[in-house]
Amino acid sequence: MPSSVIQQHSHATDPSSSISRRKKCTDDMVWFIHLPMRQAAKALGMSCATIQRTCRSNGIQRWPSRKIGALDRKILKLEKNMFLPRDRVKRTKMLDEWKRLSRERMDIYCNFMSLI
Repeated sequence: MPSSVIQQHSHATDPSSSISRRKKCTDDMVWFIHLPMRQAAKALGMSCATIQRTCRSNGIQRWPSRKIGALDRKILKLEKNMFLPRDRVKRTKMLDEWKRLSRERMDIYCNFMSLI
C-alpha cells in the first residue's frame, strides 16, 4: 500500500482533526444564525441534533433565527416609514426605536459569538 494512502487513512481517523473540524463548524455557526436550523445545518454539513447539542452545551437554549427574523421585519418596517413626511417628534421616536432594535439584533449576534 502506498505511503500516501496510509497517511491519508491515519489522518482521517486522527481524533484531533475531527476536533478541529468541529471547532471550525461551531465558529462558522454565527454566519448562519439568521437561517432556520435545518438550512444552517445543511450549509455547515452538520445535523440539526449536532447544532442543538453544541448550542445547549454552550448555554444557548434556542436557535435565534426566529428572533432575528422578527427584529429584521420590525427594522424594515421602521425604515420604510421613517422617511415619510412626519413631525419631528414622531421621527425622533422612530429613530430611537430603530436604534434600539438594531442594538438588540447586534446583541444577539454578540452573545451567540461569546457563548460558542
